[in-house]
Amino acid sequence: PSLAPPGMSTLYVLIPVSHKHPNINWEKEAPAFREVAINQLEKIGIENVRPRIRYEKMITPDDWQEDYAIYRGATFNLSHDLNQMLHMRPHNRFEDIDGMYLVGGGTHPGSGLPVIYSSAKITTDLLLRDLDIATETSEPAEHTNEQWRTPEAVPAEPIGSSS
Repeated sequence: PSLAPPGMSTLYVLIPVSHKHPNINWEKEAPAFREVAINQLEKIGIENVRPRIRYEKMITPDDWQEDYAIYRGATFNLSHDLNQMLHMRPHNRFEDIDGMYLVGGGTHPGSGLPVIYSSAKITTDLLLRDLDIATETSEPAEHTNEQWRTPEAVPAEPIGSSS
């Protein structure tokens, strides 16, 4: 299934912005910000964007807070700079306080819904291990790659092999 009607395609544009801030009125700024975004798309070679738009939805930090209960609309967390990337993000278990765990976009491994689910899994596994609680899903399910292969899958050649 597709989000686009037949014969059309979908373009998703993600533009990181500051979290909700009293100096930014998104209701007022959103239309101008949209124009800047479309101009940038055209600069990188996606031509004639405006007349090709049939449907669009812009989600601002205000929307994230009001519609999805994300504090201050901070989908990338309140601080998201180079000092909070990769292994430098706060870990899922506090080193200094026993029994204190973190989960969410501001912790390892990062932000974005699928990654936040991974954070929840990591934290859950740590908690279960620390409390010595075994569950039916504590161990990875045994499976072979064959089970997950789609009919169209083409096996990859090993690196360095010549075909």
